[in-house]
Amino acid sequence: MASSDSSPVHVQPSITAVTRHDIFGYLRGISSPWWGKLDEVTFLEGLYDLDRPSSDSRIPTVRADIQQHRVNNYDLDDDWIFEDPRLELCDGPDEVLLAFLARTVHPEVAAGVEEAMRQVEELNRLLAPDGWGLRSYDFLSGRPIYTPVRVPPTGPLIPLPLNDDDTGKLELVLGQAYSLLDCAGEETARDLLRTAVLTLRHDGGFFHPVPGDRWTEATYEAVLTVERELLPTCTPGAKDVLWRTLQSVLTPLGRIDVQDLVVEGDTRPLPTIPPDWRTQAAAPATPIVRGLRLPFSSTEFDVTARDFTDLEIRGSQDGSGFHYLYDTSARRMITDFILDDRPQVATLCSVTIIKKGDAFTPRIKLWKKDKKKAGEVSATQTVPEAGATRAVKALVDVGDVHENFWKVINFLQGCTGLSTPGDSLQLVAGDPAQLAQLLTGQDRTTVLGAVRTAIGGGLTEEDIRLISNRKEQLRRFERLLTDHDYFRHEESLATTRGAEAVWQAFFETNQWIFGYGLNLIACESIDDGKLERITTGANIFSGAGKRIDAIMRSKGLISSMLFCEIKTHDTELLAKTPYRAGVFQASKELGGGVAQVQKTVSKAQQLISHEFLTRIHDDDGTPTGVELSTTRPRQVVVIGSLREFTDNGAVNPEKINSFELYRTSIQDVEIITFDELYQRACFIVEDR
Repeated sequence: MASSDSSPVHVQPSITAVTRHDIFGYLRGISSPWWGKLDEVTFLEGLYDLDRPSSDSRIPTVRADIQQHRVNNYDLDDDWIFEDPRLELCDGPDEVLLAFLARTVHPEVAAGVEEAMRQVEELNRLLAPDGWGLRSYDFLSGRPIYTPVRVPPTGPLIPLPLNDDDTGKLELVLGQAYSLLDCAGEETARDLLRTAVLTLRHDGGFFHPVPGDRWTEATYEAVLTVERELLPTCTPGAKDVLWRTLQSVLTPLGRIDVQDLVVEGDTRPLPTIPPDWRTQAAAPATPIVRGLRLPFSSTEFDVTARDFTDLEIRGSQDGSGFHYLYDTSARRMITDFILDDRPQVATLCSVTIIKKGDAFTPRIKLWKKDKKKAGEVSATQTVPEAGATRAVKALVDVGDVHENFWKVINFLQGCTGLSTPGDSLQLVAGDPAQLAQLLTGQDRTTVLGAVRTAIGGGLTEEDIRLISNRKEQLRRFERLLTDHDYFRHEESLATTRGAEAVWQAFFETNQWIFGYGLNLIACESIDDGKLERITTGANIFSGAGKRIDAIMRSKGLISSMLFCEIKTHDTELLAKTPYRAGVFQASKELGGGVAQVQKTVSKAQQLISHEFLTRIHDDDGTPTGVELSTTRPRQVVVIGSLREFTDNGAVNPEKINSFELYRTSIQDVEIITFDELYQRACFIVEDR
């Protein structure tokens, strides 16, 4: 079954299975059925093609299938639609589910306005974390008609009340605070929360009132437990930022009784040892905490099994100058790298970070660890000398583990800002593969800083994302033009059938191609909405009328209007047979497209001809601040491809001449082919 929604389908749904489960549970629990005032078939035929063949060979169509099981036999529950794979509500594209939800609150379906508003409010609450919502965009007999729109994703939903022992809810509170600190660029305070635990603790009877404060006997404090190694980084400034952020999350949840923040280091349990520990020198037993056996936190890193990208250099912010390697995955400090691990002896490389001036240098010690003894005890070896023996520290031979040893060295050499002796590391400008390998595993800020230093200027993450996305969309543009099978596949995915729908959806998503590609003046959509708009009748100027594939405006203090009709790249530009020898007339589609855009512009100008300037308003009548010049709007038709005039690689001069003579003779209408539009887009992105 195929939905009739005209929105482009998202390949990767953003509405999660969790949200869908909650939505279906809500719809099952309300008093009115999902089909409202209609019957099920009438409701669904507005969304799906019910005349498609049924999966049951005994029943001709899906429509008859529903009739058989819901009316004749009545052997399906009312909520059958939520699990039926043909309807794609459970795991299909976002747009399929959103179109279904919008129809449930449509005036023709919903029992009343108030019921529809309550339903929209609850659906928006459930959809908000995944970045979707329902908004009114038109009215039918005074009742709102809703459409799905993209909204900024909200934080986690935290049900009230927030009790002292609600561990799961406090974890969400911590996550919201982390997100706020990340958006504010407070990296030090943010990183403290990454491995922290939040609890709420009563004053505990230590209430000491101070005149003017808000503390009472019922006052609580927020307790943030962080790793002991990170405790020095919690400076008074970082703590103040943490408290203000946590308070902004706790206050809306009703916890105004939380009046202060306490930051504590995590507790490390002491080992259990036997009374004769001095003679046995045995390894301490694993401690028992709260009924669980917890191993001691190790500061060793196994290079044979772990990934170096989990490591980063951290420094304290208390002025001590102490720096150390930190394992972000295991959340612990690293002092030694295991090069070889055997039953009794392990070969380790100890690394200490020393800061001199603005540079960091590693101090390396290779040693053998005696695993039979507790702690970091070096292995010893007894050797004969002049008839006697003496114990010496074990010699370290890395010959049999040299590959693992150099893994450590190469990692240290690749660390940004870490200075190693010698000039063994060279960045070769002509070797992008080596450069990419060196930057792999670095955080985004480091990579961006390196690129900015290399090329200069104020390069931002948004610049990189924009360039990367446009290059990807440019490749997709080329495939749509040249790969017939790919285009047909995209057409089969479109909720509205037809080749024009594929291009309309592509340009809606990539308005930068449409805007800059139509002329040398930068253009954009009329407002933040779609390119395709209604321009006469119920329209963007006053308020069902004439629809144009794209209406845009030039960018400037006063904008000029531009109307555009979009056909397809396979649309014929000229008639197949010559009108006379060497003379070819414009095709019916080309002539019709020109006439269509001219008629649309004419009607739009008649509507607003009393003003030389017109203002654009939102759906609710609010002025957008956009002023348009209505004097002779530009008119564009995007149609066909110049490849139509080639045969075996050669250009037919009579056809290209007839086409150029036609399009240059049309006053006020510019005819652009899809391949020409593609080349203009290439110039924007790749300067070619």
